[in-house]
Amino acid sequence: MRITRLSQTVTPFGVGAVLDVLGESLMAADISRWPIDETRRIVSRRLEERLGVAELRRPPSVPSYPSKHTPGVLYERFPSWLFCQDCRRMHRVRHHDETGEPPRCKHCQGPMVPMRFVVVGAERGHAMDVPWVHWAHSEPDDEAQKRCKAQDLLFLTRPGRSEGLSSLVVRCTACTAERDLGDLTTRGALSRINVRCSGSQPWQRPDFTSCDERLEVLQRGATNVTLSETTTALDIPEPSIPVRDEEAEIRQHRNFEDLRSAPTGPYAEMFIKLISENLNVSVELVRRVASAGTSDVGNPNAEREGLLTDEWHAFRQALETPGEKVGIPTFLISSTPFIDAVTNTAEQTLASLVGHVVLAHKIREIRVLHGFRRYDLQADMVDVDLGPRGRSRWLPAVESFGEGVLLTLNEERLAAWEQLEAVTDRARLLEGRRRGSPIGSRFAVASPRMIVLHTLGHVLMRQLAFSCGYSAASLRERVYASTDKSAECGVLVYTAAGDAEGTLGGLVRQGEAPRLARTLLAALENAAWCSSDPLCRESRGQGLGSMNLAACHSCALVAETSCERGNLLLDRVLLIGDSATPGYFREAIAAAQSAAAALPVD
Repeated sequence: MRITRLSQTVTPFGVGAVLDVLGESLMAADISRWPIDETRRIVSRRLEERLGVAELRRPPSVPSYPSKHTPGVLYERFPSWLFCQDCRRMHRVRHHDETGEPPRCKHCQGPMVPMRFVVVGAERGHAMDVPWVHWAHSEPDDEAQKRCKAQDLLFLTRPGRSEGLSSLVVRCTACTAERDLGDLTTRGALSRINVRCSGSQPWQRPDFTSCDERLEVLQRGATNVTLSETTTALDIPEPSIPVRDEEAEIRQHRNFEDLRSAPTGPYAEMFIKLISENLNVSVELVRRVASAGTSDVGNPNAEREGLLTDEWHAFRQALETPGEKVGIPTFLISSTPFIDAVTNTAEQTLASLVGHVVLAHKIREIRVLHGFRRYDLQADMVDVDLGPRGRSRWLPAVESFGEGVLLTLNEERLAAWEQLEAVTDRARLLEGRRRGSPIGSRFAVASPRMIVLHTLGHVLMRQLAFSCGYSAASLRERVYASTDKSAECGVLVYTAAGDAEGTLGGLVRQGEAPRLARTLLAALENAAWCSSDPLCRESRGQGLGSMNLAACHSCALVAETSCERGNLLLDRVLLIGDSATPGYFREAIAAAQSAAAALPVD
């Protein structure tokens, strides 16, 4: 038996994910098979309401030396087909064959290891073993091989062949029928031999008549075997001043139904202006709400933007009492000056571009798993609970504790900068690619504000890793860039761990003056020149779907676990500028370079 860390039971080894450990391959079953009495509730009323669930529960934990009677998360062996490393015989381990020990070969007692390939449904997210018996007999040489259904197989390497899959062969010991794996991973390989989807997950009873989705063969360690759907939020206190819900007020206006019924009709503009004046909201907001018609409930981006807006308002409360710690034990924050005393032109220029600094001495992060997809992000999402309905709905979640630094930009300077034509042109290019990408719907609109804050978070994390005491992979970001309900313009760099390790104080200390200003200047100067320049700076598309411009591993990319957008929608030029585009921090970088050039040379 193997224990994973508690946080890993949500992601990356949550429901439906493959866990490779000690030579064995397992898959986590859905939460209907969890011992719910052994789970502990994680209280977060705000997150529960946003997600529309009754409870959030932490997966059951087990002691350091568990027994077979210890409750825990159920993992099913997958794939169930294994082969012996000594005699190369293949054997399928059924559920009733499990003993709790690593399986051994029945013929030679040699160690058994799982087969490398699995089958997933490309539309409904089902998964099953490769039908190796069917595959071995799919190209028969005679009638005897065609009729043979023997389960005794060998997994062999054919000598004299290349290193590719065509050198691997599955052979029947009874009739000597065989077939290599050269065509196994090609599109439609299984449909050509009349293999149908199991219509289920590996821990469920198969029903081969219920599903006709397209099947794809993947290596069991491929990242698209399981694509988890999660939501992350910070635990924040209830706001002292209720936040105004402008969209709700617009929908409740007495003229809204008239506008919604004909948002492009002859009287639409009159109603829009009337509602805007009555409620003191922007015309653009009224027009957008009318076009949407109904609430964005169920939209992952809308849910996430709502959570971020609540957090933004919570951080802003620290500005009301400068220097004092406010909040609750799991969200303790204070504001601090960016620079105590300006000592040079570079710091003065930088201070004019930065807004406020908020230190998060203690934060609690909650990560919730909704479900997963297989093969493609456009496939249907498989819910984490596949059990019978009729009981109160809950979702698995884990909590982590940490600290962080929120850096905001000068709202007036940022608003003026993001209206420049050269800036909007670069952002429009990335936004078009986001809209055309299969995974683009997972991300918010690529506005100039979002791109510059996102890229700023990346270069800041890369620089902080040298001084804050945490590794680069331990730092994470949260970008606050929405302009729908409030003028958000900040990026939170934080760390979170399952225990007190994330609250050692090193990151908060780096947020104090004058350290943060020096760190930010160093990060911007490093970003001004990449070792891949001029190729990186002049690039018209990098990364998945060309959804990055001037951003590569040498200058802006970070660990995948640190970025909330998968290292996409980044552009260093919007930070530092070039001959055609005025970067937001271009003046500060120029001042720093001029000051450095003026220093005496020994």
